[in-house]
Amino acid sequence: MRKIDLTLILIVTFLIIIGLIAIYSAAGTRYLFRQLLFLPFGLVGLLVAFFTPRRIILGTAEILYILTLIMLITVLIWGTGPGAKRWFAIGAFNIQPSEVAKFTTTVVLAKYLSYRRNLKLDFPNIAGPAFLTITPVLLILAEPDLSTAISILPAFAAMLYWQGLRPLHILLLFIPPFSFVAGFSIYFWIPFFILLAIIVFLRMKFLPAITTLIISSAFGLLSPIVISLLKDYQRARIKNFFAPWLDPHGIGWNAIQSQIAIGSGRVLGKGYLKGTQKRLGFLPNRHTDFIFSSIAEEFGLLGSIVLLLLFFLFIHRILLTAYKTRDQNGALLCIGFAAIITYQIFVNIGMLLGVLPITGITLPFISYGGSSLLVTMTMLGLLLNVGTKPE
Repeated sequence: MRKIDLTLILIVTFLIIIGLIAIYSAAGTRYLFRQLLFLPFGLVGLLVAFFTPRRIILGTAEILYILTLIMLITVLIWGTGPGAKRWFAIGAFNIQPSEVAKFTTTVVLAKYLSYRRNLKLDFPNIAGPAFLTITPVLLILAEPDLSTAISILPAFAAMLYWQGLRPLHILLLFIPPFSFVAGFSIYFWIPFFILLAIIVFLRMKFLPAITTLIISSAFGLLSPIVISLLKDYQRARIKNFFAPWLDPHGIGWNAIQSQIAIGSGRVLGKGYLKGTQKRLGFLPNRHTDFIFSSIAEEFGLLGSIVLLLLFFLFIHRILLTAYKTRDQNGALLCIGFAAIITYQIFVNIGMLLGVLPITGITLPFISYGGSSLLVTMTMLGLLLNVGTKPE
């Protein structure tokens, strides 16, 4: 048994402390105490994942995955949530099955892909892992919860790359969803299509390149149809991303106030508990999805850089564990979890800076939320398991 990664534990400890401090500043003692109540559950998940032999975890991967699918189906029937069915309400607590799906899908993919090295873009190699990924993604989309559904896809792509699939082939695999998303705006889709055309004609033969562009065009043309089927708030979010200032007091309010809060912090910030955007109630969801804006307002650019540096070191330690371990299952788990957490960090901060659409996704270890904290701590326990127990 190798030594436990104390550096990784120390980094996470700092992140959790920053999260608790930020939650108290943003929402007061009520949410701080609730987050402190969630913390022991997260520690239990961490300890269980750390001390349970990986052969048992991987041996039950299919069972855990199926139970998660059952939860995702059940929440569509009996779930609760404003405008969506995402949570099971149990007393004062809410359980979000989509958070659990990120963990169990990564575990089952790690088990499945560990037997396949030097992957190629063909049906026998891709069909299995694609099915395991798409099934929970579609169920989560049905809630609807687009941001959490998409968070599983980076893990899928990163694990395929780790197993030898070429970057070009991964790009080809993801062209349909990329083209579909770009198709929401003609100003995004045209540059995307031109860039794609340059890549495929430089790297592929003529007929496959033309086929790729036809498929891309077809999915891009689906976007207007899907937009017409979306709910009003979903169409408003897309419109807000492309032009938030068109409705500054309506759907654009969140994005604008977030950017104002971040900018007003300047270099050193306004000081702890002194954020005016937060204190006067201009900043929405300031203890959950928008907590980074609250931190940036009170601690400024310097505090934001410190937080980002901690996240960078955290991801770096995970990747280091993946490269050091000789266990293929363990390496895939590290790569998958690193991709999910990186995606959450990138999207959460990106949407607050205005470079990505506003969507409901938490900042790992920082945002208020029991399900997110429990799943992320359980991921950490399994990562420490990989780093200390070669199997």
